[in-house]
Amino acid sequence: MKFTCNTKDIAAAVGAASKVVNAHTTVPILSNVLLQAEDGKISVRATDLELTLEHAFPAEIGESGSVTVPAKLFSSYLGNLPAGLLELTGTPTRASVKCERSNYDFHALPADEYPPLPAATVGSSFTIGAKRLREGIEATIFAASNEEARGAVLMGTLLEIENNSLTMVATDGYRLAKYQTTLDEGINGVEKYIVPSRALAEAARNLGGAESITVRALGAQSNQLQLTSGDTTITVRLVDGQYPNYGQVIPAKFDRSVTVNTQALIGSLRRAELVAGDRASMVKLAVSNQTLVVTASSDVSGNAYEELEVEQTGDDLTIAFNARYLVEILNHVKSAQTAIEFLGPLSPAAIRPVEAPEGGQQLYVLMPLRQ
Repeated sequence: MKFTCNTKDIAAAVGAASKVVNAHTTVPILSNVLLQAEDGKISVRATDLELTLEHAFPAEIGESGSVTVPAKLFSSYLGNLPAGLLELTGTPTRASVKCERSNYDFHALPADEYPPLPAATVGSSFTIGAKRLREGIEATIFAASNEEARGAVLMGTLLEIENNSLTMVATDGYRLAKYQTTLDEGINGVEKYIVPSRALAEAARNLGGAESITVRALGAQSNQLQLTSGDTTITVRLVDGQYPNYGQVIPAKFDRSVTVNTQALIGSLRRAELVAGDRASMVKLAVSNQTLVVTASSDVSGNAYEELEVEQTGDDLTIAFNARYLVEILNHVKSAQTAIEFLGPLSPAAIRPVEAPEGGQQLYVLMPLRQ
């Protein structure tokens, strides 16, 4: 193969693809990215067999063909090139690069050993605005578990599609994040997919700046999901399993609530958490007389006391939370004011932005700690 392209284009494509590569893989070919030259375009692909990213960009093709090159090495090299044109010539064992007055040879592996693309059997599909999907991903995936011991299902994010509505849910068993929005083009009926949260993070990074994203289920068993926008495609193997019935976690009604300045509460919690210091980062929230008092204590660090003015409805209440979890939720609330609803000191609390984001609805549920 042989082609000439813009250094900026190839650096961006290989850089994005290299983030998919598993640095600890024991399969040598999976440490490489695949470059394919055909029909005036270069396609760059990377995979770890669970997640595949493919991005194409225009180039002047001298000779069609394919080559694989070490992802991290090649990405670092391209990232240090000046703006200009690059010429690459590839064989099954070598990739030779010329850029201005520099010449580099990289060891390659045969392209025919690279894993093929997933099956092309297409099931249900829908289209969503890229901005709304990105906001939904950012608002939810942080709540998914990052502990393999808790299972792949909780490490994934649920995508629940019903006609023209999309609901995204992530939970680690202690907190739950839910985001609802509308689709540009929906489906007839209901579909549920458990998507590895890492794949959604890549989708937000690589597709979030587009106009819209088309999402398709692939395979005879619809066990893969493909997200496409323009010349970029992400294909991911779905998690096989049953997602918890998240509706059971959300209380049907609440009997008291507070409305509080979001940033003021974040600041109070962060300071109190420094004193709490233990693994659970326990802080207590006491609501009384239109005031929220945040306290924490530790035999080692001392005592913390923070007082905030709030709008209170319902009876007084004292409840304890993991400060780190509550701060992480509040960091995803873009509204100046946050509403927190309670049912009792041992029941889950609901956290919502007072001003909902445009085109979406956010809800967070946090389990309390025993005091």
